[in-house]
Amino acid sequence: MAKRDWHILAREQRLAASILFAIALGIWLYYAIRPTRQNGTHNNDKPAKKSWAERKDSIRMADSLRYIQWKEEREARYDSVKRALDARHEAYKAELQQWYDSVHIADSLWRDSMGFRFVKVTKKDTVLDLNHCDTTELQLIRGIGRYTALRIVQYREALGGYYSSKQLTDEPFARLSLDTLLHHFTADTSAIQVLPVNTLSASGLARHPYLRFEQAKAIYTLRRKRVYLSSIDELRSLPEFSDSALLRLAPYLSFE
Repeated sequence: MAKRDWHILAREQRLAASILFAIALGIWLYYAIRPTRQNGTHNNDKPAKKSWAERKDSIRMADSLRYIQWKEEREARYDSVKRALDARHEAYKAELQQWYDSVHIADSLWRDSMGFRFVKVTKKDTVLDLNHCDTTELQLIRGIGRYTALRIVQYREALGGYYSSKQLTDEPFARLSLDTLLHHFTADTSAIQVLPVNTLSASGLARHPYLRFEQAKAIYTLRRKRVYLSSIDELRSLPEFSDSALLRLAPYLSFE
């Protein structure tokens, strides 16, 4: 029994020695191969850093291009919204004016049918200054009522003053037929409030009845390119303006 136990113990020792040898060999191979992998990884650091720098530059360029495109799209969207709002506002004003005119005509017809008469004495040689008269003085002229007088004063405030009595035939007065009353009016041009072209913004210019938003924006853009505009002749190069439009707009523009 003792001899058999010794053979079993020798076999177990041989197995343990083999296992230890295998472990030692594995550790030696691990440490023998590891420095090569580390050196290879270390040598690839510089190309990786270089490629990352190139990627950052491309990302910055793409971001700047994306921002420029977003800015242009925002300006185009703003212009389209502004044009839509202006068109809606003009349509509303036209509908409101039509309603006022219909009410005024209906009121006049009703007063005539009921036999109402207004005593209004007007001299044939009565002449009023459009830039200084009020609604009460305007109603002294036969053919001008309270509504028409109020429209004349409101249009004067929007224009900044009249430079000719013929402006009473503009579109806002198309249905009032004031062309037969022009001989009753004069216009003091010294009372006109001019628009400083070189300081106003596009929205400030567009408030004038003779300027659409596209025209005001064209003036503003031209001023930014040339820094300073000296005369109305510089606006003749703009396709948004015709000669007739510049002629009626000239008294209201200041290039100082």
